[in-house]
Amino acid sequence: MNENYLLKTQNARQLYFEAAANLPIIDFHNHISVSDLAYNKSYDNVYELWLKPDPYKHRLMRICGIPEFYITGDAEPYEKFLKFCSIFPMLAGNPVYDWSRMELLKVFGISDLPTADNPEYLWSQINEKLCSPEFSAVNILKRFNIEYQSPVATLLDDLTLFNGKDIVPSLRGDNLLSPDNNFLEALKSKTGIEINNTDSYIKAICVVLDEFTSAGCKFADHSLDFDFFEKSKNSLDILKLLSTEYAKRGWTLLLHIGAKRETSTKLRDIAGPAGGYAATSNNFPLSKLVDFLGEVEAEGTLPDTVIFPLNMSDQAPASILQGSFSEDNISSKVQLGPAWWWCDHSLGIKNTLSCISSFGAVSQFIGMTTDSRSILSFVRHDYFRRILCNWLDTQNTAEEWELPFEQQKEIIKKICYENAKLKIKR
Repeated sequence: MNENYLLKTQNARQLYFEAAANLPIIDFHNHISVSDLAYNKSYDNVYELWLKPDPYKHRLMRICGIPEFYITGDAEPYEKFLKFCSIFPMLAGNPVYDWSRMELLKVFGISDLPTADNPEYLWSQINEKLCSPEFSAVNILKRFNIEYQSPVATLLDDLTLFNGKDIVPSLRGDNLLSPDNNFLEALKSKTGIEINNTDSYIKAICVVLDEFTSAGCKFADHSLDFDFFEKSKNSLDILKLLSTEYAKRGWTLLLHIGAKRETSTKLRDIAGPAGGYAATSNNFPLSKLVDFLGEVEAEGTLPDTVIFPLNMSDQAPASILQGSFSEDNISSKVQLGPAWWWCDHSLGIKNTLSCISSFGAVSQFIGMTTDSRSILSFVRHDYFRRILCNWLDTQNTAEEWELPFEQQKEIIKKICYENAKLKIKR
């Protein structure tokens, strides 16, 4: 991988190196382990850091026929690493192939392509580096120029592990919409509020939302899976009330829509709920989402909202909403978010950019976030920036936008950094 990776023209290279490459990273939604950062975890081996926490890699191993014994089973870490290396050249075309090479190069300075012939070499080279304090969790992150990141936390999580500055919580709100008795009892114990109706439930939640605000929280995330609008009117009513509370606090609402999480019962039993086997729905009922946003706007205050469709066919209609809701002096009150999960590859990123530019204003796009469990995944910001610079140059040339070079640079800076910065400063 050379320094011009994914940058096809001289102008794209200039855009990248002059405008994008050295910008700080703002990552407004991820699933990084906060305890790993708080206690500056050291890693025993490359499997523990690079392969074990990554369901993307596990999924591809299954697709290539690797037995589950070598994925989530009882095989030794080196055996699992060997199996992944053995199939790695066969993964070309998948974003995991690109990210993995970028991770090895960025963090460990290794440009060798993993193959069936070199796992022992890679294992020894990387593990030797991991013995050094320079490769602890915190010191690995220092390689990425991260200004701000927001790992998710549930309402009942301990917030003392967040530092309130560059590592702050974002609320993971899925369990708020259909709470069970155990959750209600825990919330009562935490807040001292007797919960016996919706009003007292929201009151108790607000006590903890204020704690999140004090810890620096600026984002709340909810997953609206494929059947969300069919399951429960009560959940929708709670989401409306919560959305108003988020708006009062100046938070941005992130809506991840259209996942079909229950596919293989066998894999769910083996790998747990986040084991890399989920699917996407055909289409999400965006008209019902629009109705929801309109009702929140009419009844209270609509928070800044970022929509993450899991099905690429939903990206175009979602991008149109950039012009459907507005607030004075606020850019992109509602907008299409970055390509995520099954869409965060070159095709999905370019489709996102094309949809926003065709139906809205791409200069106002909030940009990239990792949505990942691996601390190595911050290379995805560089992956995104390279694709963005190449895409913008291609559009400017092919579509004859006639944008001056300095104006192109300004758009790159806004998408990669400044627009997200505005969200966390509100």
